[in-house]
Amino acid sequence: MNLIDDVLHKLSLILLITNSVLFTYSSFKLKIKAIKYFAIYLVIVFFVLTSSILIISFYKELHIKQNNLFLSHFYFIFQFVFLSLFYRELFTTKQKNWVNLTFILVAFVLGVQYINNISLFYKFNLLEILITSFPLVIYSIIHLYNSLGKTGKYMYINAAILIYLSVSTLIFILGNLINTVDKSLSINVWLLNKVLYVGYLTVILIEWKKSLWKTKN
Repeated sequence: MNLIDDVLHKLSLILLITNSVLFTYSSFKLKIKAIKYFAIYLVIVFFVLTSSILIISFYKELHIKQNNLFLSHFYFIFQFVFLSLFYRELFTTKQKNWVNLTFILVAFVLGVQYINNISLFYKFNLLEILITSFPLVIYSIIHLYNSLGKTGKYMYINAAILIYLSVSTLIFILGNLINTVDKSLSINVWLLNKVLYVGYLTVILIEWKKSLWKTKN
């Protein structure tokens, strides 16, 4: 199990840095706003995951037990911000206004929550995971609806977001509960999340090849 976990972990990092480089290159070459926001999202996620690894390794060398859960807030919030901006570029004017309103509501709710309980910064914030991930699932469904009867843009990315975020959000929200009920089940569930993440990144790479490779501005 440890070997599989390690392989999935390394594969996800390789795919993530590959996607970050390719989408960043395409964003500079093509100057498409949606791709620019998606590239920023990938780069930020790469740095957050890399920082997580470095922090754990550093404290492990010092034989100090230290968690890196505070980095999860950067992951979920930046994912919400830049994937929302990505979809905003693909939406109609009315739908753009929905995205703007959602930004305000999420910022307000999280601001109030952290002001009232700053200790949440050092643990998983289940409300944060829900309100930053669920809107993205809704956006992906809206984009799928907008694309009915015509060739939609970035449909591989959209399908990857819809499937991965739907399942992973549920896993994150139920993760603590599963862990208290059955340790072996918890291990398998988190392993499933890693498999899905590798699949997510693979589909994103396919999108780059299908939509952006050799595309002229």
